[in-house]
Amino acid sequence: MIGRVGLLFEVRDIDLAGRIGRLVTKSGTIETPAFFPVIDPRRQEISVEEIVGIGFGQLITNAYILLKTYGAEILEKGIHRFLGFDGIVMTDSGAYQLLEYGRIDVDQETIIKYQEGIGSDIGVILDVPTGDVGKKEAMKTVEETIKRAREALHLIESSETLWVLPIQGGKHLDLVEQSARIAASMPHYRVYGIGSPTVFLERYEYDTVIDIIHAAKSNLNPALPTHLFGAGHPLIIPFAVALGVDMFDSASYILYARDGRYMTRFGATPLESLDYFACNCPVCSSRTPGDLREMEKNERTRLLAIHNLYVIKNTIEEVKQHIREGRLWELLEAYARSHPRSLDALYRLKNYYGYIEKFLPRTKPDVRGVRFYGEESLWNPKLVRYKRYVLEGYRAPQAAKAVFYPLERGEPCVLNKKTTYKKEEHLAFYAPYLGVIPSDLCGIYPTIHSSWPKNLAEPVVSDLSKTLTQYMEKLAVQGYKSFDIFLFKGEPYSRLLEEKLREGARKIIEKHGATVNIGFLDA
Repeated sequence: MIGRVGLLFEVRDIDLAGRIGRLVTKSGTIETPAFFPVIDPRRQEISVEEIVGIGFGQLITNAYILLKTYGAEILEKGIHRFLGFDGIVMTDSGAYQLLEYGRIDVDQETIIKYQEGIGSDIGVILDVPTGDVGKKEAMKTVEETIKRAREALHLIESSETLWVLPIQGGKHLDLVEQSARIAASMPHYRVYGIGSPTVFLERYEYDTVIDIIHAAKSNLNPALPTHLFGAGHPLIIPFAVALGVDMFDSASYILYARDGRYMTRFGATPLESLDYFACNCPVCSSRTPGDLREMEKNERTRLLAIHNLYVIKNTIEEVKQHIREGRLWELLEAYARSHPRSLDALYRLKNYYGYIEKFLPRTKPDVRGVRFYGEESLWNPKLVRYKRYVLEGYRAPQAAKAVFYPLERGEPCVLNKKTTYKKEEHLAFYAPYLGVIPSDLCGIYPTIHSSWPKNLAEPVVSDLSKTLTQYMEKLAVQGYKSFDIFLFKGEPYSRLLEEKLREGARKIIEKHGATVNIGFLDA
């Protein structure tokens, strides 16, 4: 997956199914993941220059509104000159208005030719959004969108604009899968769009959004970028990226600002309820919540919008950095504790391990240790893959006896003065989360310099006991007759681990006639 995957889109780094990429357009290159602030030239309290100054080199606006409001004026000037912006401009077709009002007075050919004529870098065909409707109605939106996508092929086949093919179906996952499979077979489209998540995002139904993204992404061509329409809150962005979403857009930054809401990782907070700004953006570093409350509404809205955009920008950059470090899962764990619905998203995400594993890199150039925090760390796909390999793929050496030593927190698995064993014995280490680490696997990712909290939750200790027992069972089948397991006397989890190991040992002794000895070391 990593490397050149097309003339227009190049994946440069990857973690989980999330990637850092480069999308080439006729006006320049976007580094993804990327967020497109929605702008409405009819009413825009924050200027394009200010948006660019925050660090956004791409915008999205509505072609239907432009056509109905400005018409030929933009055709003469071009969208870039009209907006006073030389970056990348994406235009939507007016499908959102169709979702909101039930109909719009424009046809497919007109809106495609208008987007082409004004010089859009990325354009969207006139699809039919699903929204939150019953299955019968949802099926109609899928069928009509696919029909329109096919009809538009002759209009876009030689276009320099990158055309987006929206995937519809809403919460009906079989319809999303069907829509995605058909979309993946169509030529000339250069970007996929996942449509209709807005209603679920507004209700913080992030687990539903995760389901929709997976249903689409698992059936799309991974060589093309995917856009998630209407996603503009930090709480959902990292999870969507982890499933392979590359681009986002939203007017959330300005809509929240108009309502007097201040965006944070934890949600959108009413300005009236704030006494302090826990942010160092240019807006917050020189003002207090009281200062903003005393301002005239338009200026307050402008400043809140600037702050909100900084929060979104910081989220995107944070996600990229964690992809680069190979620690995207750890970031998801942190976000999962930011809001109960984000925890719902993480729980749902773990169901899609099989999809994520297809994209997991085997190694990273700049290898870093894995950090474990709580029960959710057990679901880290890299950890799951490693443990599965040890239990199913790894071939232990021929021996009669295995000796297991615990790792100390933050220490690599290396021999030390506490470690005694004979050459003919199989030496293995073990650690919370990681499970068993055969000595000849020490140093491979993710066994190096891992760290975990001193006090472990019961599910973590149970998982360690289960993994150790399963590994001993594997060795017993191979012919091992004796096992020595050493525990640290001073570790808080040792007593519980001993209890659980003795339960597992009884089964091995009864089934295979092996001996299992449990001893203690000073921590």
